[in-house]
Amino acid sequence: MIEHLMNRIKLLFGMGMVTLAQTKTVQVKHSTGVTNDKIKRVHNFGFMSRPVEGSKAYMLFVGGDVSRGIALAVEDERYEIELEPGEAAMLDDKGNLVHFTGTGIKVISPFSIELTAPTTTITSVTTINGDTTINGQTTLAGKTTATGGMSVDGINFGTHRHAENNNTVTGGPQA
Repeated sequence: MIEHLMNRIKLLFGMGMVTLAQTKTVQVKHSTGVTNDKIKRVHNFGFMSRPVEGSKAYMLFVGGDVSRGIALAVEDERYEIELEPGEAAMLDDKGNLVHFTGTGIKVISPFSIELTAPTTTITSVTTINGDTTINGQTTLAGKTTATGGMSVDGINFGTHRHAENNNTVTGGPQA
């Protein structure tokens, strides 16, 4: 009786390699060679993931019954980064990273980043390095400074000239 109870206690927790993954379940192969299908995945509210093959799963087996497992955590050391005390990060196997650092939040992606919202307000000094395209109406309030030239509908404001009523040509814009 006690031996049976001890065996059940030993089987409460397990660890294995993810061999197939869905968002809600994983298939896990244990070091003993046994494979468990449809192990339920537990997600923290607001955070979801779908692990890749080769991730490590840490499981709880209710009552020591290895046919009824719950994956409490799934990790993959291949994609971890080193964090400073108090930092947090969200990352994936594609190189996307949201890193909460001691000096701010870094968002890194080798792909496009899409922000979709009915209204977006940015309250900060903002620097944009690279080309910028704005589709839609633009309203500027306050002083606007442009260096390197500016054109509207193909008319270059730095070199634009036109004929006056007295048939003379205007000079370029004045600084």
